[in-house]
Amino acid sequence: MAQIINLNIAHANASVIDIAAVQQSCRKLKAGLIAPAAEEVTHELANEHAAEPIKDMNDIIRVSQFLIGQKRFRDNMLFIVGINFGLRVSDLTSLRFSHIINDDCTFRDRFAILEKKTKNTRAHKRNRYITVNTAVVEAVTLYLENTPGVRLSDFMFRSESNNGSNENKPIHRASVDNILKGIARDLGLGNRMSTHTLRKTFAYHQMVMSGNDPRKLLLLQKMFGHSSAAQTLDYIGITSEEIDEAYRRLNLGSVSCNYLVDSDLVEGEFLVG
Repeated sequence: MAQIINLNIAHANASVIDIAAVQQSCRKLKAGLIAPAAEEVTHELANEHAAEPIKDMNDIIRVSQFLIGQKRFRDNMLFIVGINFGLRVSDLTSLRFSHIINDDCTFRDRFAILEKKTKNTRAHKRNRYITVNTAVVEAVTLYLENTPGVRLSDFMFRSESNNGSNENKPIHRASVDNILKGIARDLGLGNRMSTHTLRKTFAYHQMVMSGNDPRKLLLLQKMFGHSSAAQTLDYIGITSEEIDEAYRRLNLGSVSCNYLVDSDLVEGEFLVG
């Protein structure tokens, strides 16, 4: 709903201004105010390689429904498990069904995993415990219902080139990257998608779900093994988002949409003069 602010100028009759309409109209120049470019202009920029999380919940649902609609049940399971477990792709692709399903065919509540980076780089090795939530149960069940002959010892995300053979090998990291980039292209998502997108999406929505609770940030920092909370924020993508918002909201010198006018602090009557 548009924000309405009353301006009472020199005690004259109050005027009502639709701030959202003013902000939108001021982004469009009137015809003839500036001529077209006379030459090609280029700017030197650094290459952007960082993957982005999927921040819009509607996009997450779109991705899953798109994959299910194409009967790509393995890829849907990969996507759902990836964004709910928050593991690095090397650990994600190493998962077997026995990690999350008991011998009696019930889903485990949680399981332990020794992450490869922890195993290879840290003197003090520590397991990470992953809880299996409902979204994961649903995606795995859907895959099993549509994929006969699966064994508990099988890798969850087998290479499609091995389907129908006796080989039991996990999907390659490059294949995961190609799958995600293909999804972004097919659905027209603006995200820079790569294998890190799954882990970053997990972390981003953990922060959003907590209302940006500092304790959740510290938990994610510890979970990801980052050296500082700032590194975790930067990894998630919240830092760049807040920088954008800081520029967008400031508007010093604008009468209609500076950060005081466009805030809850002065919502209602705003006296001038």
